[in-house]
Amino acid sequence: MAKPKIAATRYYILTFLPAAVTVAYLPIWLNEQGITDAQIGLINTLPMAGMLLFSVFVGRLADRASDWKQAILIGTGLAAVFSLLLGFAEGFWMILLIWTMTTVPAGLIGPVADAATMRMSLRLGFSFGATRAWGTVGFLTTCFATGYLILWFGASSFVWLMAAACLIRFLAAVGLPRLRDADQPRTRPEGTFLSREVIATFQPWVLLPVIAGAILFSNHMVMNAFSSLVWKQQGLSETTIGALIALGAAAEAATMFAWKRINIRFPARVLILIAGAVSILRWVGMTLSPPLWVIVLMQLGQAVTFTFSYLGCLYFIAKRTSEDISAEAQSLFGVMMQGFSILVVSSFGIAFGVIGVNAFWICVGLSVLAIAMVQVSLRMRGPDTSD
Repeated sequence: MAKPKIAATRYYILTFLPAAVTVAYLPIWLNEQGITDAQIGLINTLPMAGMLLFSVFVGRLADRASDWKQAILIGTGLAAVFSLLLGFAEGFWMILLIWTMTTVPAGLIGPVADAATMRMSLRLGFSFGATRAWGTVGFLTTCFATGYLILWFGASSFVWLMAAACLIRFLAAVGLPRLRDADQPRTRPEGTFLSREVIATFQPWVLLPVIAGAILFSNHMVMNAFSSLVWKQQGLSETTIGALIALGAAAEAATMFAWKRINIRFPARVLILIAGAVSILRWVGMTLSPPLWVIVLMQLGQAVTFTFSYLGCLYFIAKRTSEDISAEAQSLFGVMMQGFSILVVSSFGIAFGVIGVNAFWICVGLSVLAIAMVQVSLRMRGPDTSD
């Protein structure tokens, strides 16, 4: 394994450590700080709003820098510094401010890191999918470890676990090699909100499958938010629910490890189309309260529903864009994913309170819409070797 690939793999193994600590214990820690349910919701959603507002802007700045690594270091470094203040935060407003400053800088450079590593992988001939898969492995491992560590050291350990995870992520960023090709001629894209080059690239036949991928991604955010509640209501134990969630993540990682073989056999838009078709089956299954063995098959379906759509879009965008606008273009896709996730999850929550599991028909309808978008794109321009 070449040194740049090792460094990139190490970064992805460690970059999701703070997210894993957050998922495992943030709501419980906030509750113990006297934060209400409504305030917990705001603490979770305000950083997402910040990422929506500034993601493309940060992507443009990263593209203008001499190397994308500079933006990654700044984002992860700021997150590490602000995470040190979590232990001193008291009251809703102080926790909201510090938590936002801890999560937003790192969140903004996520698409930059994806774009940079994607470019390096294409240049050096290794699979970005396999590298990204190690991120899922690191996330899962940390989720399990956080549960045990907090059990041993108590609830107050959340703040130093979060700070340690942010520091480790920053050190992994320090270890990244130069990510941009120094010999590649560069131009400075012009434009106001979006560069002219990005606007020219995202023609309708390109934009439609990217929107479809963002919609399919948002359906998985519904699963993250509500699947455990649905399965608990159906009588499954917490241990079984945890195993099902881990199974879905493992299936996702397995497909990412095999991505290089998949990517060379199928055009990206065909992969997004397949993801949409399997998504329909998966979300219909969620409306039926099926037996456990069917739920297991549905969770294994994440290997297709998430990975094919997510990585399919990342590669599709990378092949349509130059290095000069890579981070901006991937940041735009990140904005679409975040935006649709907020809309879909909030709408689903309202519907779930009224009609229960039948709310998953929303996900079914959105999957049908995603398929239609990709089909329109393929009619505009059929798949080719550059797809």
